[in-house]
Amino acid sequence: MKKRKLNKKKIYLILGIILFVITIGLTYGRYAYNGLKEFYLASKNFYFYSDKLTSNRAIYQIDNWSGVDSYQLTINLNNSKNNLIHANTDINYEISYICSSNALCSVSKTSDTLYEASITDYFTALITPNEALKNNDEVWMEVTVKSTYPYKKTLSARFILKVGIPGISYAIDDVEGRPYFNLSVTNTTDYYLVKEAFGIYEIDQRIDYNTYLGLSDEDKSKCALPLITLTFDPTVVILDMTNTAYLNAESYTTTEINGYSYVNSISFRIALESSEAVKFYKASTNMDYTYPIVNETSIVNFAYSQ
Repeated sequence: MKKRKLNKKKIYLILGIILFVITIGLTYGRYAYNGLKEFYLASKNFYFYSDKLTSNRAIYQIDNWSGVDSYQLTINLNNSKNNLIHANTDINYEISYICSSNALCSVSKTSDTLYEASITDYFTALITPNEALKNNDEVWMEVTVKSTYPYKKTLSARFILKVGIPGISYAIDDVEGRPYFNLSVTNTTDYYLVKEAFGIYEIDQRIDYNTYLGLSDEDKSKCALPLITLTFDPTVVILDMTNTAYLNAESYTTTEINGYSYVNSISFRIALESSEAVKFYKASTNMDYTYPIVNETSIVNFAYSQ
């Protein structure tokens, strides 16, 4: 009986090792195949890439998503090996996607042509929740682009949005070659915070919107919306001074560069359950500051308080 038990254990162990080797082999095989295909396509002067999609299916997760507003992605395509070498023909492509059941998804187009002379092209993907989401819920969208002429190549990525604690979130939408980017701040809170005690209300107590509307102007002034502070290096990114966030800013700071004064931080308040877009110009148009996708850290330092 002991021998049989030992034999079974050995069999299970061997089977486990075999399954592990097969899994690793399949994964490595996919990467090796895609690598060989890239080499072959490059030999034909065919280049088809994206800033977010890859031939091995990239996976991105965005944490602390509000779970309320739609999330839009700008997906860029290009036909470049580098700044000097590009594909020598037009490339036809098709776009498809699949989506989790708790969201509605769409793309701005389903097919197009990346023209040889254009070098770049783009489309947008939109993810919108179709039901009430709770903290830690997830929605996802998988986007696939397939070139159909003159050669076939598939690029794809899965975008996972995870709902965080309701509050303040932000994202940067950018694209290489564009002189500016937008930083979008979203406030999903539905309350004001008491900053100075009055009546029956104490400091740091929450007041919902309807209660706030019924207060006197004097008492309203003792309640606060979230205060957003953006800090940045004006040698890298320059604030658009026509932004409403800047025009309505509670405060700002400046720094002197070569004898000139530049804004390097602003603080402004954002209304309940709303969004604010802040525009910045880039010192280098070759950069892509998209956040949290593409870049793990933001070019603009973000903080908020109440």
